[in-house]
Amino acid sequence: MTGSKKQRSGAADATVDDSAKALRHAMSGLSGPETTGWTGTVRPDGRPGEGEKVLILGAGVAGLTAAYELSMLGYRVTVLEAQERVGGRNRTARRGDELYELDEKGKVTHTHTCAFDEGLYLNLGPGRIPYHHRRVLKYCRDFGVELEPYVMETTANRVRPPGAEVTWPNRRVANDTRGHLAAKLSETLTSMDAFTGELRDLLRVFGALDTNGKYRGSTRSGYLDGPGIEEWPEPAPPLSFEDLVHSGFWKARFYQPVDYLWQATMFQPVGGMDHIVKALAREAKRAGAKIVLGAEVREIEIDPRGLGVALTYRKGEDEFHDSARYCVSNIPIPVLRKLKLTRFSDPFLKAIKVVEFEKTCKVGWQANRRFWEGDLDSCDDTEGIYGGISWTGHNITQMWYPSNDYFSDKGTLTGAYNFGSAAETLGKRAPDKRLELARKGAVELHPEFADKKLVPDEQGVSIAWHKVPYQLGGWAAWKPREATHKKAYRQLLQPEGTDAFFVTGDQISPLPGWQEGAMMSAHYVTQQILGIMPLSAPEEVAVPDSVALTQGLF
Repeated sequence: MTGSKKQRSGAADATVDDSAKALRHAMSGLSGPETTGWTGTVRPDGRPGEGEKVLILGAGVAGLTAAYELSMLGYRVTVLEAQERVGGRNRTARRGDELYELDEKGKVTHTHTCAFDEGLYLNLGPGRIPYHHRRVLKYCRDFGVELEPYVMETTANRVRPPGAEVTWPNRRVANDTRGHLAAKLSETLTSMDAFTGELRDLLRVFGALDTNGKYRGSTRSGYLDGPGIEEWPEPAPPLSFEDLVHSGFWKARFYQPVDYLWQATMFQPVGGMDHIVKALAREAKRAGAKIVLGAEVREIEIDPRGLGVALTYRKGEDEFHDSARYCVSNIPIPVLRKLKLTRFSDPFLKAIKVVEFEKTCKVGWQANRRFWEGDLDSCDDTEGIYGGISWTGHNITQMWYPSNDYFSDKGTLTGAYNFGSAAETLGKRAPDKRLELARKGAVELHPEFADKKLVPDEQGVSIAWHKVPYQLGGWAAWKPREATHKKAYRQLLQPEGTDAFFVTGDQISPLPGWQEGAMMSAHYVTQQILGIMPLSAPEEVAVPDSVALTQGLF
């Protein structure tokens, strides 16, 4: 099943099996931007790559996935990783971890030493796994990575609309909006036929309307006080329709949890997301792959005879040269285009100049009491937040509450996760000033953040991914309406040097910013090398909408 020369030089769909077709359609966007092309099939039987050498550049999720799969197929795999750790943007901060970024002059600068208590952690990169990301879940199962539920939303989470002076519970915003809209629609129904009668009843139940079709509040929105034995409490009075509309609450990503990518059930690895890349690296090594850390690739040259790729990399003060029949690059595109590239085609060189990477930041806090969960010795349920996300119009954009270790003494929160101009504003600040701004946004959601003994500055961390060395961004910012992006996306699906140099990663997948996209791309490239997948991309491709797929905005 190594694939014939005919397959390699222009394999038609007729020569591709159903599994490869599904993957090809997903990668080219022809089956929808959220489709993974997963059929449960990754590799053929046997070791068709026996003895053939592959260089993989970058030990991110895609690079490690490709290293594992190709090693299992018999290829001699070496992974060159510029950093002193595997995982790329899959990074979990723990006590003692050192964080670095590039300053305005491009110099590597220390930003934080993580000071979380032992055993506490925070995912600085990917933080959740949707239930339909079958590749990620399968590797976790096969490699023994224990998973637990990740809570995307609770009705106790908070909403701070843009420019608002109030903070509302999720349940009041969601249910009062539904009730008011149902009542408005019910008022328009004048017919007395059976269908309209059923529609009225649907709206009554949907919006919790009274028998007259009016919305006067609902227990769905919570109570003014906690229930007692002697007297059942009054429901919270409904927020006015005018206040809800004028607040613009939906502009703070309020409805993101109902989008397909964020629907329950979601998962997270027990103990931190980096357990996935640790397991991938472990299994790749067991399969025979060699992983070289601190190896910064400087030059890549395609062999003029079409026999592979040669490259130069630096490790410490020494310079090394290596070559291989195949080269798979997991290097982020903004980093790749800074390297010296020889005998690459003009369309390829133009393509890597087209797409930028999204600016994105995260802030993490340790709290010395899990105040958001509330006091179990009190009947006050004003907190009672167990996981989920609060949304705000402030620069921090959102706050994530831990979905693990409930009822313990301490915990960590994601105190900011923002994008675009908000990330640019936060990221250009000095580390202590980032925490200062993030704290101001957090106080608007939880006044407890004003207490620096409860949430200490010295146990806060931040990361601006667009300033991290060898990363330079969160994910590829593909724009489906731009013709240049469509041309570039199609170009990067195809190898250079006929079949010598391949680009991989979520950066060239229908799921930018997601680990499933990275693994999907690694599977695609693996099957291209095998000759199962065509080397040429379809004439028509659909570019992923990176904003919709990573931020839930349309």
